[in-house]
Amino acid sequence: MLYEELNRELKSLRDHNLLRSRHDIEHVKKQKISIKGKWYINFSSNDYLGLSQDASVKKTMVEGIKSFGCGAGASHLISGHIKKQTELEKKIARLIGMDQGLLFSSGYMANLAFFTTMIAKSDAVFIDKLNHASLNQGVLASGARFYRYAHLDMKSLEAQLEKSNAKKKWIVTDGVFSMDGDVADIPGLLRLCKKYDAYLYIDDAHGYGILGKNGQGILSHFNGIEKKDFDRIIYLLTFGKSIGLSGSVLCSKKIIGDYMMQKAKPYIYTTAQNPSISLAALTSLEIIKNKQILRTHLNKLIKIFREQIDKKELLGNSITPIQPIILKDEKKVLAISKKLMHMGFYVSSIRPPTVEKNTSRLRISLSALHSLKDVLGLTQAINSLINSHAI
Repeated sequence: MLYEELNRELKSLRDHNLLRSRHDIEHVKKQKISIKGKWYINFSSNDYLGLSQDASVKKTMVEGIKSFGCGAGASHLISGHIKKQTELEKKIARLIGMDQGLLFSSGYMANLAFFTTMIAKSDAVFIDKLNHASLNQGVLASGARFYRYAHLDMKSLEAQLEKSNAKKKWIVTDGVFSMDGDVADIPGLLRLCKKYDAYLYIDDAHGYGILGKNGQGILSHFNGIEKKDFDRIIYLLTFGKSIGLSGSVLCSKKIIGDYMMQKAKPYIYTTAQNPSISLAALTSLEIIKNKQILRTHLNKLIKIFREQIDKKELLGNSITPIQPIILKDEKKVLAISKKLMHMGFYVSSIRPPTVEKNTSRLRISLSALHSLKDVLGLTQAINSLINSHAI
């Protein structure tokens, strides 16, 4: 019975062009990946600044392995936490302007830890309709009442806040939305937080390194956010995108970090992050802060990409390296993605349930590793394929 049900569901996914598959990557060389002996220019990586391939980041990581080995060997509270990890937590909190940071092995784990620890069932949580799945899963696991407001719609959110009688209210949002590349209205959300006595949780996975002064993320992207506003903010910085590694640091008031360390089960009962990753992250942070040339080059590529796409109505509203081309139809998205691969470009086809029904897309991720030639080649290929499909 079990296997028959699973087979039926998998067949249904296949029949509706929703079955997902993996490609086994054999080698990585800067902006290129090798699959089955053939090289492709990778336009599906979140390595926006190319730091996963940076020589100094690699060197620091190797030095970390030599000093501490290949694993932490225990949880943070037993014997798995090294001095450099405390330094990393403090450095990130200082860069963001927060009191304290708490290191996690992934952004997903940090989101799950926060919501299951800090949010009570009697609380009300208001989440943007297009938030990342890890945020939604964390809120679901908390057992709290939650309300989804229309994407980036302050009026929709305020109407829901106004109706709520909960003693504690939380607004939860991505900083940059991972499938659309658009940016949350943080000043608007903070205004509503102050008006309705709510707290704001920001997952800035795709904003840090890209937005703000010296790449310091969504909070520095906007003018007018005051120091006192930080009392209402919990901020998650993840390492898997611009930092070029894996892991995350949750930044907050000190009392929240202290409480999480004592109570958050996903933090307490898991092996600590590989020490070498933490050391490499310190190097990445310095590059992000000091090497503006990477963002300058990346922003130039973003501008050129958007200029060169013929059918601009298919583009999303994004100033970030995430540049979706929304084709709606799953079959067309799969066909174009496959043909792009034959032409030497690796571009992901994104379909439900990752995105909403009738919004299937090519999700192009630009990187500082890409050259102007790479981007012009991709736009020419996309234009040719889209026009030939009469979209």
